[in-house]
Amino acid sequence: MGHFRKLGSVDAAAMAAHLCRLPAQDRRLRFHGTVSPAWIESRYAGLDWGRAVAVGLFDAGTLRGFVELAFDTPLPAPETRAELAISIEPAFQRVGLGRALAARAVTIARNRGAQRLTMLCLPENLPMRRIAKRLMGVMHQEDGTVEADLDLTAATPLSYWLEAVQDTADALSGGLEFWPRVLRSAPHTAEQGA
Repeated sequence: MGHFRKLGSVDAAAMAAHLCRLPAQDRRLRFHGTVSPAWIESRYAGLDWGRAVAVGLFDAGTLRGFVELAFDTPLPAPETRAELAISIEPAFQRVGLGRALAARAVTIARNRGAQRLTMLCLPENLPMRRIAKRLMGVMHQEDGTVEADLDLTAATPLSYWLEAVQDTADALSGGLEFWPRVLRSAPHTAEQGA
């Protein structure tokens, strides 16, 4: 089902479009309150990519979900902290994609020097709480928000290798999804000569 790849500033409009496609309740869970499409578009148009890393889930060329890491200092930086947030469209939920995105985020955060990874969610966001329980260390609730913290070990050659292998696999699987669509939509040579 689809493929993953890292996102960048050229993907900001796709990120905003994905978030605007989410049902109102899912957007409320993602942002801890009601936000307008205009607010989402403005936030992602101005995202500081010097402090953010994101990995997206694509299906048929459309961004259907992503994990966003927001770092407290510009990258790369030793001893930084990161916050993790995930959004996935309903048709793609409950099949392990959130857990897969979160696991990638842990590796990326380690490799960027983060010593701690934090995830905040509303108490009623059960899928995020399940992800937090599996991946994170300490979880506590305060002021209507559940906070999960994971102390990260330092990056290793193996963690750098893992991220590189995932990036390579993402490029290959993305190509396998992209090129057949392009070839199907291209006019056939025999038809052009007629």
